[in-house]
Amino acid sequence: MSNSLFRFLATAVFVATVVPAFAQISERNPSDRTPDPAKTENFRSKGYGVFVHYLDGLQNGASTVNSLGKETSWNECVDEFDVELFANQIAETGAGYVFFTVMQQTRSMPAPNATFDRLTGYKPGEACSKRDLIMEIADALEARGIDLYLYWTGDGPLRDPQAFEGLKGSIPVTKEYMQNWSDVVAEYGRRYGTKVKGWWIDGSYSWIGHNEETREILAQGLRAGNPDRILAFNPGVDPKVMAYSDCDDFTAGEQNSFESIPETGRFLKGAQWHILTFLGEFWGKPGCKLTKSELAQYVWTVNRRGGVVSIDVVLYRDGGLDRSQLETLKALRPALEAKKEALQQRRDSGNLAADALAFLRSADEQRALIPSVGLVHAADKGVDGDPNTAAVGGGEWSWAYCVELTEPGDASKIELLFGGGYPTDFEVFVKADDADWDSLGRIANPDGQREYEFNFDKRKVSAVKVVAWKPDGPDQPGVQMSVAELSVF
Repeated sequence: MSNSLFRFLATAVFVATVVPAFAQISERNPSDRTPDPAKTENFRSKGYGVFVHYLDGLQNGASTVNSLGKETSWNECVDEFDVELFANQIAETGAGYVFFTVMQQTRSMPAPNATFDRLTGYKPGEACSKRDLIMEIADALEARGIDLYLYWTGDGPLRDPQAFEGLKGSIPVTKEYMQNWSDVVAEYGRRYGTKVKGWWIDGSYSWIGHNEETREILAQGLRAGNPDRILAFNPGVDPKVMAYSDCDDFTAGEQNSFESIPETGRFLKGAQWHILTFLGEFWGKPGCKLTKSELAQYVWTVNRRGGVVSIDVVLYRDGGLDRSQLETLKALRPALEAKKEALQQRRDSGNLAADALAFLRSADEQRALIPSVGLVHAADKGVDGDPNTAAVGGGEWSWAYCVELTEPGDASKIELLFGGGYPTDFEVFVKADDADWDSLGRIANPDGQREYEFNFDKRKVSAVKVVAWKPDGPDQPGVQMSVAELSVF
């Protein structure tokens, strides 16, 4: 799987005598690089894509749902994959791209590789399939205007003794091992050229010896045949999407939920902001943990802030996707288009805060807050045009709702609608660019009123905030603040 938990469980015994478990797993020190917007613009413009696991242990393991109850040789399994079925269903999802796995810790790969066979001693078809499934998928997706990205690993086939020994495998990884592994992937890179737009690289952890030098050795092979390929090396699951390596063109962004959003815009330390998480019960599992509307709102929010969302779904042995997940994804692109049209209508009405960048922060703005009850009360709920939703900060009763206008402009009025909760004492501020906050008024003891209007002399406004000074307590009529809608005219 792509998640580091499965990877750790598979390798913990193997590496325990070499490096301490989880040692330096979160170590990272990427530079504050100047981003290259043009390099990742095509990826960003797609908005979202689909990620699928295609592995010997899944599609060819009789006990898994992915295998449809069948188990054969790996070569026969690859031969049964229906490329047209796969490509047609991916097109139905509206996805702009696909991430497809090439291997994970074993010798089984869905395309020939003479370099791998030469270094490991395997014959064609014994490890790498005789059928070039990757090339067929690339061509089928290209015909439908869908980009192909591939999944690779930084630890190699360490669960296959013959392959690991033939590649001079070692944990901690060595430069010799990574050069051999780089040579293997370079054969794929040269063969597929511009048909493959980039790679997502798992298992490149510092706790198994990886550093910027070893990742750069691997990166040279990953870019073979197409120097414009974009790369992301995975550090494992973090509390939120984070930067990892100077080799990254986009963030790997492995997460276990649809919650993290871009906080600093499109780029994070020079890398395009990107998240990868699963739609089902777990990686490669059936089910839908978000409704159609919830998924659309999340992707919309991330896209509006310049980020990209990759959605892991079930892939079956025959090349088909899970029906429930497919139906959920089929509704995504139309929902995003509807939101785009609704946004334009709200902007035409003069509301500068329509779908602006909103944040939940402490009252002094020194700390970011998580939304109360998860996505239900996310920051964007206060500027989404729906009075039935509301933004609520979690963990603190006194908090600030901050809105940064996407397109700052002249304004003279703020309209504020509280949700189910209004504070006993709150204040509204505006500012222009880097100027200080200017208070438009402080309201104490509102006595149940939910709607407020603040009028002021026309001026440039780039940001607005509402601070709840007294949210709840003895002899206070209010409760915790919830902002259902904030509009700027």
